[in-house]
Amino acid sequence: MANKNERAERHAIIVDMNDFLMDYAAEKLGKQPDLAQKVAAAAKADLTGLDQLFKDDGVGRRTKYLDLAAGFLRDEADADEDDQKHDFTAASETLGNEAIAYLANHAQDFDRWEEA
Repeated sequence: MANKNERAERHAIIVDMNDFLMDYAAEKLGKQPDLAQKVAAAAKADLTGLDQLFKDDGVGRRTKYLDLAAGFLRDEADADEDDQKHDFTAASETLGNEAIAYLANHAQDFDRWEEA
């Protein structure tokens, strides 16, 4: 089981991933009061649902979500690109799914467009 510090770091990257994704979503789809719900619903079954939502051939999913997850996981494992012991692609997908679930359960925290 992860210690308290590791859980806090994982929570922080999930929030960062969702912040980046929501900024990208606002650029692609426009600022909307229920944007986080739309994004979470699109990716609920599969993260590739973001590709259809954004109509970007996966650019947002990869660069605004999975690349952040992979960077965090590499840092956490103190690994580099050539590290063969870790499957960062699968771990990034897992973290991405965890982050989407968090987004779905905390959508109101990421829909701040009316405040801006």
